[in-house]
Amino acid sequence: MAFTTLEIILLAAVAIAVAVIAAVLLSRRKFTSKTARRMDGLYTSQIRDYESEIRRLNTLLDDQSRRNNDLRQQSSDKAAAIAQAVDIEKIAAEQKSLEGQQQELSERNQVLWDMSVAIEKERQKIQTLKDEIEAHHRAVMPSIEYAKLIQNAVLPTDEILKESFADVFLFWQPRDIVSGDFYWMKRIGDTVIFTVADCTGHGVPGAFMSMLGVAFLNEICVDFKPGTLPSQILEEMRRKVITTLQQTVNVNKQKDGIDMALCILDVKMKKMQFSGANNGLMHVRGTTLTEYKPVRNPIAIYLRIVPFIDQDVDIQSGDYVYMFSDGYADQFSEDRQKFTNRRFRDLIVEINAKTKSAAEQSAILADTLQKWEGNSPQLDDILVGGYCIK
Repeated sequence: MAFTTLEIILLAAVAIAVAVIAAVLLSRRKFTSKTARRMDGLYTSQIRDYESEIRRLNTLLDDQSRRNNDLRQQSSDKAAAIAQAVDIEKIAAEQKSLEGQQQELSERNQVLWDMSVAIEKERQKIQTLKDEIEAHHRAVMPSIEYAKLIQNAVLPTDEILKESFADVFLFWQPRDIVSGDFYWMKRIGDTVIFTVADCTGHGVPGAFMSMLGVAFLNEICVDFKPGTLPSQILEEMRRKVITTLQQTVNVNKQKDGIDMALCILDVKMKKMQFSGANNGLMHVRGTTLTEYKPVRNPIAIYLRIVPFIDQDVDIQSGDYVYMFSDGYADQFSEDRQKFTNRRFRDLIVEINAKTKSAAEQSAILADTLQKWEGNSPQLDDILVGGYCIK
């Protein structure tokens, strides 16, 4: 096929254009490849540099870590050394303190040893005195026991008491073996003279006074005449005590004496009179209590002597009259409370409401006292007399 000149020119132009394009493309590809190789080399070189720097930094970090470990070890060693030094100082201080305590303990032990030696010597002295006292006690006790037999022998028997009263009890509880409290009774025909008395002191001194009181009463009443008043008997008792004991108003001398409640009862006429020296009388009918006050004078010398007086007591069959020493009302409980006269009066009314049996009333008094005092010691002789009128 024949081409025209224009076609040939066009074809040549196209061929030239294709060749140029191909050359450009080939040239660009070569350039790109070369550039890529050059950049790859550059990047590789930089990576090698970076890796070298990283290795250098790692080496520096390792060195720093080793140095830090060394420093920590050194610090630990120093701290251990300091702690050890502190422990040594502490141990030394504690050892010094222990040495001081040991010295103090040694000194105290010496003091205790000296005290124990002194105590042992005193104990031996006390044991010697105890042995002597026990020997004296063994020697004296038979005499005191015999004195008790004598004291009981001079007191009126239950049979004599019950001949004159419908019922009677004497709640008698000495603090020691013998007592300074005593009761006494004498019957002359239809007249009954009876008393409850409290002598100064207790034990052996009180017992001596009680024996003296019984002897005076027996002596005064041996020639008793009808119409004699209780106050007259008390006045004669006072005169005898002052004379026999040679008492004066000298305040430096002991004033031994007797507190006494004394009654004279006409059994047939149902008449009774009372006189008291510091000791009163309680009269109970049913649950009504009437109290008769004494003269505040003992049977003994006194700075201001007051005459004893008589009081008539209105009695009926079945009435109870009570005479007593101050021992019951003055007894303390374990918590140091006194029983008191008020409680005693209430108790007398209470036992009359419960029973008219003298034995039962006495048992109630004993039980009440035991519960009240508990383990506290008895302070004084105790005597309560209850007399039921026929």
